Amino acid sequence: MIFNKIGIPHVLSRLFFGTKFFIVLASLSLVGLSACNESSVLGLEVQPQDDVLNVLFSDTTYIRSRTVKEDSLRTDETLLFTGEALLGKYVDPVFGVSTASMYTQVRLPSSNPNFGTNAAIDSVVLALVYDPTYVYGDTTGGTFATQTVNVYQLFEDIKQEDNYYSNKDVIKSSFNLAGSQTFVPGYDDSVTVTGVREKPQLRIRLNNIFGTTILNNQNTGNLSSDANFKAFMKGLCITTENSTLASGDGNIMRLKMIDAKTRLSIYYHNDTEDSLKYEFPLSNAARFSKFKHDYTTIDAGLAAQINSATPPAQNATVFVQANAGVKTKIEFPFLMGWVDSGAVAINKAELVIKVDTSAIYEYSKYATPATLLLFQINDDSTSNILVPDYNEGTSYFGGSYDATNKEYRFNIARYIQQILTGARNNNGIYIITQNGAITSSRVPLGGGDPASPFKMKLNITYTKLH
Repeated sequence: MIFNKIGIPHVLSRLFFGTKFFIVLASLSLVGLSACNESSVLGLEVQPQDDVLNVLFSDTTYIRSRTVKEDSLRTDETLLFTGEALLGKYVDPVFGVSTASMYTQVRLPSSNPNFGTNAAIDSVVLALVYDPTYVYGDTTGGTFATQTVNVYQLFEDIKQEDNYYSNKDVIKSSFNLAGSQTFVPGYDDSVTVTGVREKPQLRIRLNNIFGTTILNNQNTGNLSSDANFKAFMKGLCITTENSTLASGDGNIMRLKMIDAKTRLSIYYHNDTEDSLKYEFPLSNAARFSKFKHDYTTIDAGLAAQINSATPPAQNATVFVQANAGVKTKIEFPFLMGWVDSGAVAINKAELVIKVDTSAIYEYSKYATPATLLLFQINDDSTSNILVPDYNEGTSYFGGSYDATNKEYRFNIARYIQQILTGARNNNGIYIITQNGAITSSRVPLGGGDPASPFKMKLNITYTKLH
């Protein structure tokens, strides 16, 4: 289970486990590091002066790499408090079909609303504000495929105090409140609502029966409080899973769930007035994203790694995909050979990961992750802690995509040193995307196979200790 919490903060929880150790480590090495011109060199400050001249280099460490399916990602509002969420579907010719759906409560803004005598529904509209600058998928053609949006009423409670993950199923009605409405993800900068220009938003007309049910309950106690309303109307599932798309088609958009204009609006009239409106906000409510990936029809190399009962241990190309898709496991099986002839101080251990730009992977069509993260694998095979070097900051650790050289670089000197000293078991590392709950991305990477033209490398600068 991966907790992504960076920026939105979905890596923060993992950092707490290792922080104490690295505060002490940073304090002990502060004097030596401040005297070094190269901030990424570790270990020289503890060497005798004569040994500083004995700094050696190697780039021959054996790396084993394989792609594995991600289990899930925590996606509830407690972590994603910026209110961003994804909606849409795309058919990637390499990675298969991916869908992002949203589950959310609807909030009663005031107790005991009075809709008047003989209130009758005119229309019901679910408005979802979206980020006009973000659309993920094949954007090279300039036009996007039409998608079908479905909305279902929940029959199961979701609660703000509970944690929810991207593979969670919630019991819902089989009746589609949105009918057969379609939309095209795009970059519109505004929309007209009853003659007024508003933020760009997806406006979904819901079945009038849904609105009538709410109006008819104004005197039943179900609208007497927000808690009673949420128990009565448990929430909505918003999805585009039923969209029919060809290979290469489809996109995912980013919603703004806590925006004031993201709301459920009931338009109605009563015996005394026409053109009335009552709005139910979706902010300050339980919500979570669900991600679904269909890896039935995918690249043969990826399929061999994630769909086979006996996947190859070593691979020339490995894959990383956001939204709880796939991640890459890398191992250094012969790492302890470094200390066979005596202790060494690791000054720098730079993991260089190149993007596999082979034409079959359609690298240029799909956005590459801006940042990758490295999670150390625990003895119980879980991976809830970033490698210790992450705590030193991005200027030391790295991880950002270099578009010029089409690669990622990480300094994992502390992680390697801890393994060599026996402070940490050599269980390997997972490579995942940053912000995978609110950003879609995928990337083919060069693996550890020596035959790969994009071979992954570990460049180690070290000093032998006497």
